[in-house]
Amino acid sequence: MNAFSPFFSQYRPRLEALLQEILDYPILKDYLGMAAMLRYHMGWEGEGAGQEAQGKSLRPLLLLLIADAVGGDWERALPAAAAVELLHNFSLIHDDIEDRSPLRRGRPTVWARWGEAQAINAGDAMFAIAFMALNRLQHVLSPDKYFRSQSLFVETCLRLTGGQHLDIAFEQDREIPLEHYWTMIAGKTAALIQTCAHLGALIGGAEESVQHAFAQYGNALGLCFQ
Repeated sequence: MNAFSPFFSQYRPRLEALLQEILDYPILKDYLGMAAMLRYHMGWEGEGAGQEAQGKSLRPLLLLLIADAVGGDWERALPAAAAVELLHNFSLIHDDIEDRSPLRRGRPTVWARWGEAQAINAGDAMFAIAFMALNRLQHVLSPDKYFRSQSLFVETCLRLTGGQHLDIAFEQDREIPLEHYWTMIAGKTAALIQTCAHLGALIGGAEESVQHAFAQYGNALGLCFQ
């Protein structure tokens, strides 16, 4: 991590500012308490808020680093970085409900504090906002690259939920075939990291062969991470 600290210290303030802006969307202000719930989960508000509660943001920072590494303007990739961070946090809100986890980053989870129904709804809102963030790419990408980014993102959502489906389905099993385990973690964890790497290369302007290589790298990194 130390080798990447100069890059991450450059990227993170811009990422944080964009996330704050996106979660300050005017529509959210019409629904009393919902924005505060989302901001609490992000670690920005409430008791125990701060750096420890916000997580490391490794996925969006990886995306920005790769966009930079292939010679692109990493700032153009900020909407995608924000989108993957919001998608990741959507999955965390729902995972905590499904896993009955009372704590997340040292604080009560959204469902433990506001109840399951509100937490499900908050997760759904975070999911929608992730796509709103991704939509900002249309201002910086050509139509074909924008469409490809959207397609990758949608496919990743399906793989995330598929991996979680298997994780829940296997909870009561004493043994599972190894190939099913690889499929589970490839969806649950590696899919989003793979997409971060792929999107970084795509938005950074890399050729398709390079994009494919980074996608393979992201998949391998995600499997190792799990």
